[in-house]
Amino acid sequence: MVKKRWRILLLVVLGIGAVILLVQWRSPREPVYQGKPVSAWVRDLNGPDPLARSNAVVALHALGPAAVPFLVQSLNRRESVFKQTFRSLAPKLPGWFRRLVVQTFRPFDALNHRLMAVNALSVLGTNAPVVPLVNALRDPERIIAAPAAAALGNIGRPAVPELIHALNDRNSQVRSLACYALSIIGPDAGDAAPALIQRLTDADGPVIASAIHALGRLGKPARAALIASLRSPEEPIRARSARALGHLGLQVKEAAPALIEATRDAAPSVRQNAVEALGSVWPNSAESVAALTAALKDESAQVRLAGAQALARAVRFRERQIPALIEALNDKDPLVRGVTAQTLGHIGEVAKSAVPALTESLKDEDEFVRARAEDALKKIRDSTLDIIPP
Repeated sequence: MVKKRWRILLLVVLGIGAVILLVQWRSPREPVYQGKPVSAWVRDLNGPDPLARSNAVVALHALGPAAVPFLVQSLNRRESVFKQTFRSLAPKLPGWFRRLVVQTFRPFDALNHRLMAVNALSVLGTNAPVVPLVNALRDPERIIAAPAAAALGNIGRPAVPELIHALNDRNSQVRSLACYALSIIGPDAGDAAPALIQRLTDADGPVIASAIHALGRLGKPARAALIASLRSPEEPIRARSARALGHLGLQVKEAAPALIEATRDAAPSVRQNAVEALGSVWPNSAESVAALTAALKDESAQVRLAGAQALARAVRFRERQIPALIEALNDKDPLVRGVTAQTLGHIGEVAKSAVPALTESLKDEDEFVRARAEDALKKIRDSTLDIIPP
């Protein structure tokens, strides 16, 4: 019985060794530079010595495409199916055999192999292969997937078509990292703007944030696509495009006319986002102020609130805002009334004609409104005193 167990154990050991040897035999031969194989240079690249890392970068650039097959194979490494078997048998195996397997073949260090490979591929820049790196975006380990996205960004324009395809991946990590890679590429990824706009309606919040960031980095092509999307037949696209423009702020000043038009959209969500965006993009024109004051009479309380908040950022044409803001102090929604009072206080001395209405708001049934009215009156009085010469 004991002999039988030892025979089985020996067969298992021989089987593991044979499989490992077969894998090693079928592996592509490592290219060599200055007498060192690429694997040695890759280890130096990830080592602690700055000089060794610098030399490794030079070596990898010199190897160029010749290093790619070995690096791609390392990037695709997964833990051996024999890992658990080997670990369970290890205590029964001769020490010399365990050391031989681990030191010679390193069969159970797949994560480290992938990490070193993705860092090396990032160094190769445009010589790195696109498809294997896009596949690496699906790696369950973020420390592999994120550098793969950076490597794709370093490749630049040639990576854009595959990244556009990755924006529709089922995996939210892939979609988010594809946005990140496109943001690194910047204006050269202009063709990705329509696909990024579609991601503004993604079910995953981080993907939306990544798409907005990428659109901001793409420059003029993305701005033009976002402005055009304000007329999309799909309400979510119009709403999210308006919000994205708001995040981009003054750099999309040319979007103001389209946003003004969107403040009259049939959908409340679009009107709200357009009003908020207009307050960030360009509230300092007569047309913008007219659109924002009109929003104070919108049927949606959220739009009216957005209008009151946006007017606080409009530093020009303030005299035109005051009558509408005074009227909004009687809004049926207490939050709108309170924020309107706050905006009047922010305007300061120009809003002195609102003092009687703000004084009346001190009697409001809502504590928030009363507090904001009191604060506004103090600011108006203080700003008035500041302009009176001693």
